[in-house]
Amino acid sequence: MFVSKAAVAGAGTMGGEIAQVIASAGIPVVLKDIEQEFVDTGLGKATQVTQAQLGGLVKKEKITQEQAEAQAGEILGRITGATDYEGFGDADFVIEAVPEKMEIKQAVFAELDAATPEHAILASNTSALSISEMASATGRPEKVVGFHFFYPASMMRLIEVIAGERTSEDALQATANFAQQIGKTAVRCTEAP
Repeated sequence: MFVSKAAVAGAGTMGGEIAQVIASAGIPVVLKDIEQEFVDTGLGKATQVTQAQLGGLVKKEKITQEQAEAQAGEILGRITGATDYEGFGDADFVIEAVPEKMEIKQAVFAELDAATPEHAILASNTSALSISEMASATGRPEKVVGFHFFYPASMMRLIEVIAGERTSEDALQATANFAQQIGKTAVRCTEAP
């Protein structure tokens, strides 16, 4: 599966960086949180990371300041902030990046299940919680995976792709392909207590 649009639920530090990574790969992405203040913080993080990356290229004389400004506009123009799930209706791949509390994650996964198309992969950026428990809040546990970015997401190349008890091989392969599409290296892991 080729991802033509992605979405991130949770606009904290990781959510903002994850959205920036996706947008830098040329993919439109919706960055959602429950309050506009949080969305603005995530968009600010994406802007900060983009400016730092492009500023480094300007310092190394790889691109001009004008090119950096144009590229920043293109990258950040691919990120749409939201406080609802309206923009999730045509997303192919969705990443949950909310606080590490199972009850919050399960509530978000139930909302994502209702707001996204049937073909969409639903992923969690968790580093420790059960993918299977999150998947139980959906009607598509075979399409729920772990997709753990290491911090800082914009710099670290590895992503853990974690299978839940019912995650399908197709979903795992699609997730590994998406990691490659955004310039990352997928490492498959199994869920462990």
